Amino acid sequence: MEKNNTKKSEEETSGIVCRYKKEISVGTSISFGLIKNIYEGAIEYTGMAKGTRGVLMLTGLLAACFTFWGGQDILFRMSNRESDGLFDVIPVVAVIACFAIGSYMGIKYTRFELFRPEDEPTIFDRKNRKVYRIFRETYSGWRGLLLPWPLRSAKYDWDLVDAEHQAAVTTTGSTVNRIHALIFLVRKSADDPTIVDSFTIGNSMQMGEVTVPAVWEHIRRFMEEDGPHLAPGEVLQSFDPPKGFLQCMAATGPYGKNFRSWWRDHPLLMVMGLVFFPIVFPLMTLVGIFSWLSYKTAVPIKWSAAVLAAVGPAVKQTK
Repeated sequence: MEKNNTKKSEEETSGIVCRYKKEISVGTSISFGLIKNIYEGAIEYTGMAKGTRGVLMLTGLLAACFTFWGGQDILFRMSNRESDGLFDVIPVVAVIACFAIGSYMGIKYTRFELFRPEDEPTIFDRKNRKVYRIFRETYSGWRGLLLPWPLRSAKYDWDLVDAEHQAAVTTTGSTVNRIHALIFLVRKSADDPTIVDSFTIGNSMQMGEVTVPAVWEHIRRFMEEDGPHLAPGEVLQSFDPPKGFLQCMAATGPYGKNFRSWWRDHPLLMVMGLVFFPIVFPLMTLVGIFSWLSYKTAVPIKWSAAVLAAVGPAVKQTK
């Protein structure tokens, strides 16, 4: 696969922004607070950003509510007008589609959160030039909702792993956003460029145009140039799960001790939150509740003995 460090023009807003070579791409490197463990010759990235549990469940249920509302509105209008014969088929199909789509989204996103793995981590092992993953395999479509979503593990040769900066444009109807992601593609072999797997690092809702290349650069330097485990000035983050309902609430919004830090770090968001308090507070409360349910049903994960033997024990960070 052709790889280069040339970015697209600003007009090309979706798709592949940049294909990275395993040579310097930008001057800055960061771990973006995603590293959860360091080993003598390896770093372990978390697959779940802090404060994001419960968000998917809320998104799915809100989407289901809106589509159900649309379906019942069409149904109500049908019941209050005279029959048009053949033209009744169109609204009937629309009602069925609304309820089907709403049910699908509500069930799927709820299932994403419940009985979810504690984490879906990735280890970059420069000592053995390997990449290890633990992840949950999910399936799309109605049939996918009925199938088990098993926990998997994978091991790749670092030399067969390529990286891309991808972007996608999303719209809410009134605003347009560009979502950025760091995607890793795994080739079948050195002679066969067929992509056999892919994975990502970081949360696309938090990554940006500047942070994606900087996160890649930290991984590249670590694996290719014996770079540091953590970028200069960064410290190892704690990813211990919240203990109890109140800590789940505090982890997802400006509650308790977080209130002062949110005012300091996100003053504009706090002002907007207070202005729209009747809307924001119930939504953030729901996220906290769904986060608690997600943690209560979380499935424990554990690296295999082979991976632990390869990377060795975790190293405590020295200050």
